[in-house]
Amino acid sequence: MKFFIAIVLALAVCSFANAQQVGGWTSIPWSANDQELVDFLNSGLQLAVPEAIAAGQLSDGEWNWTNVLSVQDQVTTVMSYDYIVDIDDGNGDTARMNFIVSIPFDGGVVTLVNYAVLKM
Repeated sequence: MKFFIAIVLALAVCSFANAQQVGGWTSIPWSANDQELVDFLNSGLQLAVPEAIAAGQLSDGEWNWTNVLSVQDQVTTVMSYDYIVDIDDGNGDTARMNFIVSIPFDGGVVTLVNYAVLKM
């Protein structure tokens, strides 16, 4: 019986320790009413779209998001957000884009970590 209790206790401690880890990506619900998520989304697009245009991955134009497919956040030494969004340029061109933005906890500047044009 003591062995069984020790196993259950060890599993509980391990489960709690895993739940407390920092650094993993966590899916979060998208809400257009969440101003922080919208601000990071808009900042990410402002940073990623010009790079994608310069790399020839998007046509020149004013690209805006039309649909947010997923959002994840990650806490490390900075706060990071990973977005997958549908975008269009208002002239009939559409694309799907994934980008990651981060911001230091002290409120510094939003930076683009990575981006990819997934579908045109």
